[in-house]
Amino acid sequence: FYMSYEIDQLKLSEQIISIAKKVSVTAGLYIFLTFIIVSVIYTVGLISLIGSPDAFIKLSNQKTAEEFITANATEILILNTVASIFLHYFLGGIYGMIKKVNVQPYADLGSAFKTIFSKQGLKVLNVIILIQIVNTAISYYLELAGFGLVGLGISLLLQFLTYFAIPAIYISNFNITKSINFSIQTVNQKPGFLFAFIAFAYLLSFIGILFFGIGIILTLPLNYIVAYSLYTHITEQQA
Repeated sequence: FYMSYEIDQLKLSEQIISIAKKVSVTAGLYIFLTFIIVSVIYTVGLISLIGSPDAFIKLSNQKTAEEFITANATEILILNTVASIFLHYFLGGIYGMIKKVNVQPYADLGSAFKTIFSKQGLKVLNVIILIQIVNTAISYYLELAGFGLVGLGISLLLQFLTYFAIPAIYISNFNITKSINFSIQTVNQKPGFLFAFIAFAYLLSFIGILFFGIGIILTLPLNYIVAYSLYTHITEQQA
């Protein structure tokens, strides 16, 4: 399907600010909790790969760590991919929190978990796995061929083209194929504006990471608020 749309930057900005006021702090706490969960999963994976907690502690030695990484490069790549899948999957719960504040004055953590453990959450998980496997495979083989920067560029392009795939599932309950097709077509209509707008949101999030603490809580949810606001701003023009 094809849909033409325009961006009312003032209306979009007002929507983003309105949502941010209601959901940012609670979403930031949810992100912090997600980081803890994924860190535990990653640590357990590393320990199982190494063999014992004592051997894990020995990795604090730089030489030992380098030898371990060299000997287990493929396994570590797989572990990183799995951790990334879990991270993106859990963070998708923020869309549930944002939807919740449209019908009540506050966000809660329960709505995030209900969202990711729903039927839509399962579809989103499949999309995330697909994108992560394709990204990892492309980056891995191009890195082996000596074209690491090309692999990075393709990976970023794939992430950009599928930017609206997850919101399309959580908000409109699209199936996997329709969500990806919608995202690619939507991005292709206004790639310059969308890239600049999304990049600015990520820049603010990066600033939040630099000022860890209050900064990370307030700015990291912005990426999801922007994605939600852009998606609803665009799809409302279908009505």
